[in-house]
Amino acid sequence: MSQSNKVVNPEYNLRHTLTQAAKLQAEIDKSSSDFAVLCSSCSHSPAPSGQKIPLYKVAHSRAGDKGNDINFSLIPHFPPDYTRLKLIVTPQWVKSVVSHLLDLSLSSDLDARNQTDKRVNENVIVEIYEVKGIQSLNIVVRNILDGGVNCSRRIDRHGKTISDLILCQQVVLPP
Repeated sequence: MSQSNKVVNPEYNLRHTLTQAAKLQAEIDKSSSDFAVLCSSCSHSPAPSGQKIPLYKVAHSRAGDKGNDINFSLIPHFPPDYTRLKLIVTPQWVKSVVSHLLDLSLSSDLDARNQTDKRVNENVIVEIYEVKGIQSLNIVVRNILDGGVNCSRRIDRHGKTISDLILCQQVVLPP
């Protein structure tokens, strides 16, 4: 007899469905408790003010690259911290963080550093967009990837690695 021609006992069908539903609910409950443990380290309160903390304690990031530009977002763990982040993350702050990526000299020579700073100020453009719907910042840094990912002789200068550079910066949030 083929599978479609079998007569199935309706009571068996009901018991089977209830058993499966109970198993599924147990899995959902376990996943929820695992998620609660995982999120216990997430911030559901404002980040501390007046003390130096790494930016990753305040926000997370998504990033990418296109040609010679990088794009990354800063999404606060606690949405009201968005207003305080806007005060810190300015075009000049972003430039200062990423400027050493254009430093082609291996020495700590002051003249070489000044040339790098001049090149950054003349060529690198930082645009910061507010994404108010999700209370985050979208930052575009133009002319920073040494010609683009495919042209660059650098090791792994993709946008995704640069978001780590940003998140590791020490910041002091205002009250």
